[in-house]
Amino acid sequence: MRRAIRAYAPELLLVALIVLAAMWSSTLSPYFLNAVNLLNSAQFFVIFALMAFGLFPVVVQGEIDISLASTLAVGAVLMAKMSVAGIPLLVGLAITLAATAVLGAVNGVLVAHFGLPSLAVTLGTLGAYRGIAYLIAGDAGVTGITPDYLLLGSSWVGIVPSSVILALVVAAGFWVLMGRTAFGRYSYAIGASPGAARMAALPVRRIRVSAYALAGAMAGLAGLVWVSQYQSARGDNADGAILFVLTAVVLGGVSIKGGTGKTEGVLLATILLGTIQTGMQLANVPGTSQRLVVGALLIASIGAPRVVHLARHAWTTSRRRLSPTAVAQD
Repeated sequence: MRRAIRAYAPELLLVALIVLAAMWSSTLSPYFLNAVNLLNSAQFFVIFALMAFGLFPVVVQGEIDISLASTLAVGAVLMAKMSVAGIPLLVGLAITLAATAVLGAVNGVLVAHFGLPSLAVTLGTLGAYRGIAYLIAGDAGVTGITPDYLLLGSSWVGIVPSSVILALVVAAGFWVLMGRTAFGRYSYAIGASPGAARMAALPVRRIRVSAYALAGAMAGLAGLVWVSQYQSARGDNADGAILFVLTAVVLGGVSIKGGTGKTEGVLLATILLGTIQTGMQLANVPGTSQRLVVGALLIASIGAPRVVHLARHAWTTSRRRLSPTAVAQD
C-alpha cells in the first residue's frame, strides 16, 4: 500500500485538489454539483484536454510545442471548409488529421534533424500556422456548418456528452501508448538522456518527429470538436489556449525537462484546471484574472519540484550532520 501511495502521490494530490476546488465552486452556486451542469462544463475543456494529451509525449521527450493552438485553428477551418463543400465527415476528418499531422511533423523535422531549439521553432510556426488558418478561412471566417459535422458537439450517449467520451477514449489510448509500447519507453528514455538514448541505438529522430506529428493530429481532432461546439471556424480560434494546455501537462507531473510524467496526471490536471476555471466563472472573475491564476499555477508547477528537491537536500544534509557517526568524527 505504501509503495502504491508513493508511486501515485502526485495523482493523489491532484485528486485532493479537485475535491477542494469542487467544494469551493459549490459554495458559489447551488447548481455547480448538478451532474448535467458538470458534464456540460466538461465539454468546453475537452478541446484543451485533447491538445494536452498531444503535447504530453513531446514534453516527456524534453521538448516543447507552443504552436498547437495555431494548428488547431488550421484544423478547424479545414473542417469547416470541407463541411461547406459537402465532403463527408469521415473523409474530412481524415484529411484534416493528415494535414495537421504534417504541420506537427514539420516542427519535428526542424527540431530532430536540423537540431534547432524547439521553443524557437514552434514560436515561429505559431505565427506561420495562424497565418495559414487566416488564409484558408478569410477575414469573415467559415459558417454554415452541416449537421453531421456538428454531431460530436451536440450529441449525448445517455447523460454523457459524446465529446467527453471521446476525451476519455483518447486518454485511455495515451495511457496504453506511453505505458505499454516501445514509443512510450523510447520517449521516456530520450527525455531522461538523449545522449544515452543515441548510444543505445534508439531511433531518437524518428521518435521525436512522430511525437510532433501526433501532437499536430491531436490538435486537428480538437479542431473538429471546436467546430462541432461553436458551429463556425475562424483564423483566431483557440488563440492563447497554449497557456492552459501547457499548464495541464506540467501541473499533471510531467517534467518540463523530460523523462517523467503519467497520462493520469495530465487528465487529472485538466479536470482540476477546469474545475477552478468554472468556479471563477461562477464567481464572475474577469477573464484576465483567470489567465493570471492559470499562469501562476504554471509557474508554481514548474518551481515546485525544485523546491522539493532543495528541501530534501537540506533535510538530508542536516540529518547527516546530526548523526552519531558525524558527531563522533567531529
